[in-house]
Amino acid sequence: MGLFVFSAAFLDMSSSLGLDEIFSPGTFDTKTALSGLYLWLLFGFLSTMVSCDLQRWMRDSLPFRHLVGIIAFFFLFTILDSGNKAPVIALWVKTLFIYGLFLMMVKSKWYFSIPVLIVLVIDQSVKMHSEYLDKHLGAKEEVKNMEFVRQILNYVIIGLVVVGFGHYMLRQMAEFGDDFHMGTFLFSYGCGHLNEAAPSLADSIKRVVKKK
Repeated sequence: MGLFVFSAAFLDMSSSLGLDEIFSPGTFDTKTALSGLYLWLLFGFLSTMVSCDLQRWMRDSLPFRHLVGIIAFFFLFTILDSGNKAPVIALWVKTLFIYGLFLMMVKSKWYFSIPVLIVLVIDQSVKMHSEYLDKHLGAKEEVKNMEFVRQILNYVIIGLVVVGFGHYMLRQMAEFGDDFHMGTFLFSYGCGHLNEAAPSLADSIKRVVKKK
């Protein structure tokens, strides 16, 4: 009897939360998702099939590497946002803006990067649930509240990226002193000195102030 009551309560809660549609055709197909993940992994191996000149340019030329990155971002956005209604110039400007945020995000320590990733997951979860409420339940007021939450999360993400970038830049300025170059810092890539102890934020600021 207790098991029956528990099962009924669980099914009722699942229905109210939309959990009963996990395996329905309304969600993304499990096989498609797994195939997409494998496709993503296998594409890395296909890069060796690109012509030797392109491989050499992508390896040795920093400007060309970033050009390929911007084009890849543009392709990604055009594929994901198939219902776009903005002019192409707006897409390119937004692509450059997001690529700039991406460069800033990768120039930060893990305790800034991981929170950004967590907030992005929360934002996309809220987005998907908002679309579900709008299309299937018509809960306009709840959708409006969720859009407001997503706006706040947007500011949180940008704030974390900017603060994380500034924090890491101060560390690099303190470490390299007069040899620090903003262009090299922003556009270069690679991880050096992985085994060395990094200075704290307070020490970094003190060093930068002393050098000035």
